[in-house]
Amino acid sequence: MKGLKSAFLALALLAVAFAGCTIQESEAEAPRTRDELRQAFLELKFGMFIHFNMGTYYEIEWVDPGKDPMTFNPTQLDIGQWADAAQSAKMQYAVLTTKHHDGFCLWDTEVTDYDVASTPLKGRDLVQEYCDEFRKRGIEPHFYFSIWDKTLGIEDTITVEHMTLIKTQLRELLTNYGKIGTLTLDGWGNCGTVWLEKDYHELSNFAKSIQPEILITDHYMIQKVYRDKEMTIEEAYRINDFLHFEEPRGKWAWAPEGNPYAGHQGPTIQSKWFWKKRFPEEELMSVEEIVEGHLGVLATRSCNLLLNVAPNPDGLLDQNVIDRLREVGEAYQP
Repeated sequence: MKGLKSAFLALALLAVAFAGCTIQESEAEAPRTRDELRQAFLELKFGMFIHFNMGTYYEIEWVDPGKDPMTFNPTQLDIGQWADAAQSAKMQYAVLTTKHHDGFCLWDTEVTDYDVASTPLKGRDLVQEYCDEFRKRGIEPHFYFSIWDKTLGIEDTITVEHMTLIKTQLRELLTNYGKIGTLTLDGWGNCGTVWLEKDYHELSNFAKSIQPEILITDHYMIQKVYRDKEMTIEEAYRINDFLHFEEPRGKWAWAPEGNPYAGHQGPTIQSKWFWKKRFPEEELMSVEEIVEGHLGVLATRSCNLLLNVAPNPDGLLDQNVIDRLREVGEAYQP
C-alpha cells in the first residue's frame, strides 16, 4: 500500500502533530461553546444519511476486505441529484459514509490504495463533490467515518500504529474540505474494535485541534446506555458532543420520551443501509411515518431526524426515493 512505505509512519506523525494549523488559524472569531454548537445542530432538524461505498456493489452491509476497487464503478454518478432530493425534502444537513468497515475510502488517501483513486473514477474526489454539491444548495456537509478498518487491520484493540493511521485519514478529511459540522464515528465498541474512553478523547481532541467547532459522536454510546447498561445517558452525553440513536438496532435505540440531550436518530427510508436490487420496487417509509412519526415526535425529544438513503450502483438515487422525498417536503413544515 502506498501509504505504508518505510517512512510513512514517521511522516504521518509529523503531519498529525501540525494538523491543527490549517482550519484553526483561519478562524476569525473564537469558537462557539459546546452548548451553543449543540443548539445550532438541533436547529438543523432534518438530515440525509448517505450510505454509498463498496457495500453498494455487493448486496451486503459489511463487505469483506480484498475486493477489487475497479468494481466500484458508478457510471452515472450525480451527487447533485442526491443534493436536489435532499433540498426537495427540506433537509438542512447530510452525512456521507466517507469510509465504511471494509476500509474503502471515497477520497484519495495517502494511507492505502483501497480508495477512489484506484477505481474507474480515478481523478475524481467524491468527498469534494459531495461537499460542493450540498453546499451549493445550502445544505451542510457532515462526515461518517468507520474506526474499524478490515483492510488496514484496525480491529480489536487499537494500537499506537492504528492511531497514527486513523489520525492521518481524519487530518485529510478535516483539512481538505472546508468546515464540517459533525463527525460520526462507527465500528468502535459496537463492532470491530475495542472502545476505550481515553482513545475516544484522544481522537476527539485531535479532530477539534483541526476544526474547533466540529461536534463528534459515535454509534456506541447509546448501546452502552440502553442495551448494555454500562453507563447513564448523562455520562454518554458528557463523552459525546451529541447522541446518535441508531434506530434499526432495536426499540432501545429510539430517543426516549422527555430526552433533553441533543442528538439525531437514524432510520432508513429503504429496508437496509446499502442499496439492494429489490430497492426500486420496494415499499419505502411512508410520508406520514417520516413527517409525523419521526420528525414530529423527535422534535419533542431534542433530536434531529437523519434519514438514510442508499444510492444505487450507477451513482443515482432510485426514482421511488426521489419521489418520496419530494412528497415529504410538500408535507413537512419545519
